Amino acid sequence: MITQTRAAMKKGPIMPLRTLAEAISHYGRDAYLLTVAKDGPHTSNVTVELRDGRIDCHIGTSAAKNIVTAPHVSLFWPPTEPGGYALIVNGTAAAAHRSTGVTGTQIMLTKSVLHRPGPKPEDSDGPCASDCRRLTW
Repeated sequence: MITQTRAAMKKGPIMPLRTLAEAISHYGRDAYLLTVAKDGPHTSNVTVELRDGRIDCHIGTSAAKNIVTAPHVSLFWPPTEPGGYALIVNGTAAAAHRSTGVTGTQIMLTKSVLHRPGPKPEDSDGPCASDCRRLTW
């Protein structure tokens, strides 16, 4: 019994967040955008805005080029404390050049989860075998 309590304490508390809006409010608007190019993955830092079931953000030239050929992307926020959950959002992106000269993207959401290593708890509704919890939007 003591071992389970210590393991639970080491892993961190269960995140009370249930929606993507709550999660972005907690983690902040700065995230890592992961895209894929012919020569491998590309990671860039973006500032996101959640709007009507999609995420909007400004992107660089490499990310915009990658989205044209591989529109499936992920956004990643690292845990805010040791043993905490990371926020992962998957979606399909479309790049758009704006009149200001900045390239933006709209990411239509397909899945968003809080995720951390460890066995899947009994109360988890996540899609994987780890401690994964779905978020609604």
